[in-house]
Parts: sequence; structure tokens; C-alpha cells
Amino acid sequence: MSSSSTPPSGEVSGPTDLRAVLSDLDRALRADPVGTTLTAADSAFSLSETLQHAAQSIEYALSGYPVLKPVGFRVTIGRLVKHLFLRRGAIRHNLAAPVDGAPELDPALAVIGSLTRLRTAVAALLAHTGPLQPHPTYGVCTPAQGAQLQAMHLREHLPGLAAFGAPADVRTR
Repeated sequence: MSSSSTPPSGEVSGPTDLRAVLSDLDRALRADPVGTTLTAADSAFSLSETLQHAAQSIEYALSGYPVLKPVGFRVTIGRLVKHLFLRRGAIRHNLAAPVDGAPELDPALAVIGSLTRLRTAVAALLAHTGPLQPHPTYGVCTPAQGAQLQAMHLREHLPGLAAFGAPADVRTR
């Protein structure tokens, strides 16, 4: 039996739910409109750039990433890493790394513009009914996996969200 708090079939709730991440981000920005407490200390990106980076990644999941690792890597190591991250409920990656081949982020873009772009990208991903484009590292992801990985990607870049919802690093095992 489904209730209003139960996600639709195939979706998750909590730290790997994109809707929950956006909800936590809204609460965080109401408390800290500049977002100074949200980004990782070792991030090379401002909050605006972080949101742009996350939006780029989600947009490329739908349109195709500019650069992919070799297929042999994606179907072996990439696949193993994807399943490890999904099992852990958290990812680890270089927080200063841009999306390979993507246009540079706009350091002058206001947070509201970046947040709008991110919301648009998330809505498009959640409404998408077809297959996702291969991820540069993980390879083929189901829509549910892609959404979970994107949520974990955002939480890793924004560890300050832990104070407003689920923690950035949630280990299920």
C-alpha cells in the first residue's frame, strides 16, 4: 500500500533522493542565503559553480557526456565503483574536477541562476522515461541509479546539507 510519504515504485527516499536533496538545499539557503556553510572545504568551486557543475552532470546524463572513459573501463572498474557507491549510499570523487569536455562554469552567475538551472535539470531527469546516456565512468545506469548517483554527487559537493537533512556520507553497510 502506498502513502504520500512513500516514493513511487523504483524510486528511493532519503539521502539518495534528488527531491530530498533539493528540499534540504532550500532549507539550507533559507538559513544561509549565501551558502557559505554548504560547500566542501576542499572544493575549487563556489556555491554557484557547484550548482552549475551538478546541473551540467544531470543535463549530460540526458544529452550525452562530452568525453567518456574507454568502454573497457566503464564496463569493469566503472561498473564496480558504481555499485559500490550505490550500496554505500555515498560517492567519493575529486571535488575540484570539472566534467571532462564541458564548458567552463560561470563564476559570475548568481546562486539563484545556478539553482534555477539545477532545478530544471533535476525536473528533466525525474520526468525522463527513456534510457540515460552512458556516464563517463560508471557506464550504463538505469534512470533510478542515475538519479541516486546524482543525488549523492550533490551531497558530496555540499556536505553542509547534512545539517538540514540526511548526511552526505550515508553508509548502508
